[in-house]
This record gives sequence, C-alpha cells and structure tokens, in this order.
Amino acid sequence: MSTGATGREPDDAGEGTVPVAPDRPVVDGRGKSSEELREEVVELDDDRLRHIDELRAELGDTVEELVARLDVPARVQAKKVETVAAAQQQFDRMYRLAVEKAEAVRKILRDRPGAVAGAAAALLLLVVLRRRRKARVTAADGG
Repeated sequence: MSTGATGREPDDAGEGTVPVAPDRPVVDGRGKSSEELREEVVELDDDRLRHIDELRAELGDTVEELVARLDVPARVQAKKVETVAAAQQQFDRMYRLAVEKAEAVRKILRDRPGAVAGAAAALLLLVVLRRRRKARVTAADGG
C-alpha cells in the first residue's frame, strides 16, 4: 500500500522510490531517528538560506553596478576629476623639467659666455638671411 509520498511502491530495500515532485527529495526515515531527521532538515535549510543570501548579495552588487553605469552625471564628474588630475601631473612634470633645463642654460651662460654669444649671432644671421630670401621670392613673384 502506498503512502502517497512517492509515485510508486518502494521495494524491500527502500530504493527506487521517486518523489512526487522532482524538486523534493525522497526521505527514508526508517534508518534515522526523528531528531536526526530534524537536524538534516535544519542543515538543508541552512544551506538554502546561505545560498539565498549569496544570491541576494550578488544581485545587490549587480544592481549597484548597473546604477553606477546609468548614472551619467556621476561618471562625467569622475572622468573630469581624473582628467584634471592627469593634466596637473603633466603640468608639474613639465614645470620641473623647465626648471631643470633653465638651471642648465644658466650654467652654460656663466661657464661659456663666448660660445653663447656666437650661437646667438649665428641664430640672428640665420633669421636675417631667411627674411631677405623671403623678401626676394615675394618681389620676384610680383607681390
């Protein structure tokens, strides 16, 4: 005679029983005391609750990430702060480099004033020659 807990009659060993609902386990209580069965149910409940808590935490993280992605003003503000910080770092780096190079130029001016004067004269001559050449080319074109 069937108790209605399974879809078919159990055999002598208790094996082969199938639960009525596939998501419900078959429990054979003949080999365990009622206290052992209660402990097993509590363990199953604890595992399920732990699993549910993990799923809730994952879902919460996913929702937070989606909200962050959809919060365009906050993303723009964060990008602005990041860009300003990067520009400030670049400016500081260039400023330090300019200060270092200025010190090197001052040292050269103190140590070799003749070489600096010669370089300045050569640069001035180059500028004058380019202007004269440009003026000749412009006059030859008729302009």
